[in-house]
Amino acid sequence: MTAEAPLVVVDASVAVKWFVYSGEDSVADADELLARHIDGEVRLAAPSVLAHEVLNVLRRPGRGAPALADAMEALFETGVLFVAPDQGLMIRAAELVAECGLSTFDAAYVALADTLGCELITADRRLAHAVGDRIGVRIL
Repeated sequence: MTAEAPLVVVDASVAVKWFVYSGEDSVADADELLARHIDGEVRLAAPSVLAHEVLNVLRRPGRGAPALADAMEALFETGVLFVAPDQGLMIRAAELVAECGLSTFDAAYVALADTLGCELITADRRLAHAVGDRIGVRIL
């Protein structure tokens, strides 16, 4: 019997790197993380707001509807486990907003990682520093 792959929460700052290459740091690291997920070495999870945030970033370069639709299809085909908000996650997010001064979006990622008892991987240094040692955060 093999052990189940570790669960990791990723935020939009990581997922965007799977689609945007120009001017982005750590694209290779983000791609490697996704490849490890696809290979079953790690399981990626994210709050459902990740899809909204990725779409919001991708629309900025002036992409048309077909390209944006293709990106969303590709995002969902990655097999990332999208977790819908529930009362417990939202209460934890509210606490993190007040305690750490996080945006509600950033708090959703931290709350999910905290609730699942797993690491959060982000490319957002400000987020990582705001969270401190409350949960395990790795900067990509």
